[in-house]
Amino acid sequence: MSQKRSLVFAIRDFPPGCGTHIDVSSSLNHPAEKAFKHPRTGDVSGENLSFVESKPEGTCLKRESADQDHIFAAPEHNAKREPADQDHVVAATYATSSHRQEEEIRNCDGDPTPREKVLEVLSLFKQVYNQLDRDKKARRGGDFLDATSRIDLKTLTVLEKMGKQVNMDKRIGSVPGINIGDVFQYKTELRVVGLHSKPMCGIDYIKLGDDRIATSIVASEGYGYNDTYNSSVMVYTGEGGNVISKKKKTEDQKLVKGNLALATSMRQKSQVRVIRGEERLDRKGKRYVYDGLYMVEKYWVERDVRGKSVYKFKLCRIPGQLPLT
Repeated sequence: MSQKRSLVFAIRDFPPGCGTHIDVSSSLNHPAEKAFKHPRTGDVSGENLSFVESKPEGTCLKRESADQDHIFAAPEHNAKREPADQDHVVAATYATSSHRQEEEIRNCDGDPTPREKVLEVLSLFKQVYNQLDRDKKARRGGDFLDATSRIDLKTLTVLEKMGKQVNMDKRIGSVPGINIGDVFQYKTELRVVGLHSKPMCGIDYIKLGDDRIATSIVASEGYGYNDTYNSSVMVYTGEGGNVISKKKKTEDQKLVKGNLALATSMRQKSQVRVIRGEERLDRKGKRYVYDGLYMVEKYWVERDVRGKSVYKFKLCRIPGQLPLT
């Protein structure tokens, strides 16, 4: 009996529409799936990326539940905050029809736009994920670790080995090719597009000299996190201390790593990308929506239901961006 061959993933590396077209999905034994047209940019993608309708934007609301003696707030200033400019607001790159045309038009002599690069890598993510999902060895039998591993993590590993990621350099502010309202089905997708590089952590940060400065957070209501949203205001629970599992010992949270990075972002008035985790319509896990750029206004320490100290961070959305849903 011949031994079953291992899966090998390959992709042609020239821009779509140039040279001889090869359908990657057919090489992966992947059935054709219905694409949709992005309502704002005209880009076409698979189901892994969609657009969320708008919801009214509000103002920062004062929160009085914490002891004022333990609140650390950013210094107030009298200057009126200007709307975020094009360097920091993804939506601004599509503000005019002429600029939109420059972003969308591409030929064989030009490089893909940032948006096209993002959509291409997400399409490949979905194709590899679906193929691994069909592979019996990835779900049962064979090596035990292979049989029980999360398929999205295995997909991430495949794409990393192929070098199929975009926006790999960490940055503060907006990410090229990502629009407010974009929806992702897995945290690992956030990594391959450069939006949030730590799938297992809620706070991502960058080291600048001796400082850690937050670049992005993934906030989730429920599951013990107790993150809350109120229009354009978010109260985010810090990381650490095991606030989720009831079966493991809980500890006081400390002002280290991601928590320290958020506190530094407050002091330096640095922008933080916010990705909101929300329950899927089929109630099977979460999906993740990019909400835009926020500023950390203040943070404090309070006791949770188990009597442990947790850090709370109040973030306010920067004006001038597209409204939230």
